[in-house]
Amino acid sequence: MMPRKAYRFQAVAAATLLLSATSAFAADVTVDLVTKRERLEVNPGRRDTVVTLNGNVPGPVLRFREGDTVTVNLKNELPEMTAIHWHGLLIPGHHDGAPGFNGFQGVASGETYTYQFTLRQSGTYWYHSHASTQEQAGQYGALIIDPKDGPEVAVDREHVILLTEHTPEDPERIIRNLKADAGYYNMNKRTFPEMLRDAGKFGLGKTLSDRAAWGRMRMDPTDIADVSNYTLLVNGQPTARKPFFEMKAGEKVRLRFINGSAMSFMDVRIPGLMMTVIAADGRMVEPVKVDEFRMGVAETYDVIVEPKDDRAFPLWVETIDRRANALAVMGPRADMAVAVPQPRPMQILMMGEMGHAMGGDAAPSAAASGHAGHAMAGADSMTATLNAAAKRQPHAMAGMEMAQAQPQAGTCTPAHAAMGHCKMPGAAQAPAPASSCTPEHAAMGHCTMPTAPSPAQKPAASCTPEHAAMGHCTMPATAPAADPKCPPEHAAMGHCTPRPAPKSDGPRTGTAVALAQKPDGGTPFPRVDYGYGRDPMAGMDHSKMDHGADLGREGDTDGSGRVFGWATGAPYGSRVLSMNDLVAATPNRDARAPTREIVIRITGNMERYMWSLNGVPFDQSPPVDVQFGERVRITFVNETMMAHPMHLHGMFFEIENGAPADRMPEKNVIAVAPGRTQSVVLTADEPGEWPLHCHLLFHMDSGMMKKLVVANVAAPTASTASLHAGH
Repeated sequence: MMPRKAYRFQAVAAATLLLSATSAFAADVTVDLVTKRERLEVNPGRRDTVVTLNGNVPGPVLRFREGDTVTVNLKNELPEMTAIHWHGLLIPGHHDGAPGFNGFQGVASGETYTYQFTLRQSGTYWYHSHASTQEQAGQYGALIIDPKDGPEVAVDREHVILLTEHTPEDPERIIRNLKADAGYYNMNKRTFPEMLRDAGKFGLGKTLSDRAAWGRMRMDPTDIADVSNYTLLVNGQPTARKPFFEMKAGEKVRLRFINGSAMSFMDVRIPGLMMTVIAADGRMVEPVKVDEFRMGVAETYDVIVEPKDDRAFPLWVETIDRRANALAVMGPRADMAVAVPQPRPMQILMMGEMGHAMGGDAAPSAAASGHAGHAMAGADSMTATLNAAAKRQPHAMAGMEMAQAQPQAGTCTPAHAAMGHCKMPGAAQAPAPASSCTPEHAAMGHCTMPTAPSPAQKPAASCTPEHAAMGHCTMPATAPAADPKCPPEHAAMGHCTPRPAPKSDGPRTGTAVALAQKPDGGTPFPRVDYGYGRDPMAGMDHSKMDHGADLGREGDTDGSGRVFGWATGAPYGSRVLSMNDLVAATPNRDARAPTREIVIRITGNMERYMWSLNGVPFDQSPPVDVQFGERVRITFVNETMMAHPMHLHGMFFEIENGAPADRMPEKNVIAVAPGRTQSVVLTADEPGEWPLHCHLLFHMDSGMMKKLVVANVAAPTASTASLHAGH
């Protein structure tokens, strides 16, 4: 039985839902929220201190209609400042809820602050604290906005599914523990018995070499997530409370999933029941049929399910480090039993996935810079390039992230070579290594262009059959630009080459797993391409680089049954959502080509738990200035061994995923995988100061944030813009 208080505030939530949903026209809606610290029994038999909204975790589901004018009175009964951020909403900057931006300083203890805004959108969103670590402690809730003209998809039933974490530990203590020891919560570290099992499978010499290489780089291959002492909650309920969602045979049911966690990427599946993705981050997309999908922190996905039988299905959610999971029942009755799905294997990171992660003696500059063990050694040359460009352009605007980082030649694709991105800074036209190229890197072939294999050339011996089938072992061919607004060099990079239009015979299916079955000689698990960025090292032979050879191939398992690769674990033939599958359901209002590029390097030092963008923490970082109405490309370069969900307040950006220029999906969060590069396009049409940050709470809290200012600032000069000519 749930506590009486929970029932009472659930009734408040239901009343709030009804208030606007029953109105056929835009209305003035007022909501009162009270936040305080209370002790609640989240897990049965244990009372923990949490931050509540209206006495509960999560806060009430707020449901409005597009066009409503909403007034929210937030009363702060916490002993410290608080603030609510309306995640994904297009609202005036001073009501966005981020302290330190747009003149908003937060809500002081004992005060009441009134937010007011008119809703200009519909979809699935959420709200949460943007002050200290209160979000981790429970200050969050779901927010649904119905379209003014009626539902986009007619359904028989609908459920909001807010996925979050709970920890009995004070979040402020968590951050202190991480600062003291970044691996404090990594309970999955490799042990001596596991080394013996690896030696039995791969040989003692190879196993010792692997351990020594990771030791030199001061990297931990099991460092998948920073915090792992969580209980997953489904609408505030752990598995022990048996969360239930009613649905019956023949019904068409809409499920609105929200990843409201602080730190956990989550994999979501309903074994035995296919899901059709219809919306991402509140924006409608062309339908995609999937068996499962991965949710970055703060992402939302709407799916349709249509059960054919009156039986129960398990809703199974697990974190990507496999340290926490949640089970809910979906079916006609709550008392129906479901089988617990088999958990996916834990992962082992691969050195080849780390991009330029050249640890130890191969990259002394990385160790000196403080990035050893958690960043690419190439970051040093990238930083030098950025600094050199700034010196060449003294007239560049303050705070403008303008300089285009040039990849080292060994990581260069033909398209990048054609664009001049592969010349080392200061390099002459002769093939000799540039002066900025160290002997170690020259020996590794990083300062010369690799020869691309011809189409007739067989895959390298190190290429697995499944990767050869996927085209991962040959250099990508230059594709023609089908869009007249797309420059040829961007078409070559796949930034704007349209994919075929959706088939008329039905929705597309998830493509993150490319192979339907295991090929001869294939690995136990397939590679899963979630579309979280492009690999700058694709096609490279990592065995020739001095960062050690991986024990196994991506998709292989180690001696303890863990699978190699950050994005592995799903079975062959499964339909898994890739970011590349998303296509906007209707044409975007602005399909102009971007006029310049802003490079945001995702940087960090795991050993000291220091996180930053462009190597500078937020409190020392200059703002990024963007002209109002300007169309810009933002390129995220992940130089770390962790995935980061990057979120922009106040606006949506479009994901460059190969969709036509006017059908690129709009989102406000994009995950960037380890060692990957991801570009988005932004129309800067919301004036104000907007946070741009990693949505992993403790990363943002440690400095991984920038201020993006949209105003009538001075436009960049032609010479400044020429830094990105053609890119």
